[in-house]
Amino acid sequence: MRVAFDLRPALKKNSRRRGIGKYTLEVARALLELGDPRLELIAYGCGSDMPDLPAGSYEYRSLFQLSKPSRLSWLPDRLLLPRQLSKDSAQIFHANEITSIAFRSGVKTVVTVHDVIPLVFAEQMKQSIPWDYSLALRQGFRRIPRADLVVTDSAYSKSDICHHLGVNPEKVAVVYPGCDSRFSPVQAELAKRRVDEAFGISQPFLFYVGGTDFRKNLICLIDGFGHIRKSGYQGLLVMAGETFQWNIDEVRELRRRIAEHGLEPFVKFPGFVTEDQLVDFYSACEAFVFPSLYEGFGLPVLEALKCGALVLTTRVSSIPEVAGDAAVYFDPGDPNSLARGFCELKADPGRGDELREKGKARAEVFTWTQAARQLLTLYDSLL
Repeated sequence: MRVAFDLRPALKKNSRRRGIGKYTLEVARALLELGDPRLELIAYGCGSDMPDLPAGSYEYRSLFQLSKPSRLSWLPDRLLLPRQLSKDSAQIFHANEITSIAFRSGVKTVVTVHDVIPLVFAEQMKQSIPWDYSLALRQGFRRIPRADLVVTDSAYSKSDICHHLGVNPEKVAVVYPGCDSRFSPVQAELAKRRVDEAFGISQPFLFYVGGTDFRKNLICLIDGFGHIRKSGYQGLLVMAGETFQWNIDEVRELRRRIAEHGLEPFVKFPGFVTEDQLVDFYSACEAFVFPSLYEGFGLPVLEALKCGALVLTTRVSSIPEVAGDAAVYFDPGDPNSLARGFCELKADPGRGDELREKGKARAEVFTWTQAARQLLTLYDSLL
């Protein structure tokens, strides 16, 4: 089977560090590492950067990409992608971002849809999405029902896709993501030492990594941490991610809330951290706190569990599919419940040890190899 696999989310500057970029690269790598002789993979990239994939196991095409405005790259894709599919004699095209779904007679179309957040939160997001990207999203959402197969990250996302886009449930397959093998527990004292050496953080800390948009519910995290400090906790809150360094409304609002609580000395922003550094943060923290209101999957929860971290999170959207009974859940609208959950864990070390072991076992369920095997079976079913 000749599969044209759109790898561009893993290569573009605006997405390669985000979940969509990591997912796309890991799925491609896992497909190739299966070594199935039936699969002939053609990777569609952009620019001069070659993907980090096993050499000699795939064909590579660098596609035309608009540099400015890059969000309008879907326009040339409409014309050029079908031609490229024909030129490559592709049997299947796997689109990994909804703005670049291509159709060609004789070519089956698979599209990965991680979530439909712009539809679920249309009112809240309408002011924050640039007009050109909003147009691209609308065009993409209209094309999804025409695909031969939709792949998504969770049963919750499948339900939303079917509800909001009118897609037949039989055309939607849940393929759970995996987790990079580097995410594994590091001895706590070693991890703490490395965090201190790299970032100057020597105190105990709670940890968050991710974005800063409203659905991440970070005001609840700050308010909850304020209650935790008032209860006598002497540690810090560390919030990692590159957007915390940006001068944007949501970050300014977050910093105002921190100041209102008088928490400025106790909240640290290390910015973007590498995956190796993430492993140290997960292994060194007293708890990983993820207060999100909505996730298509919630990869940081899986990463934290795999590293043996205690996880406090919300029982919403897809998160319980990931964490199962290995996390402490709190009400995303009640910062006091976040504080109670952490304080109860601190008071019961035995329960914490039990949850750490449950979390590591739970994380083993999710592997990129399993995801790749599922995808290969799905590709085969289309031909």
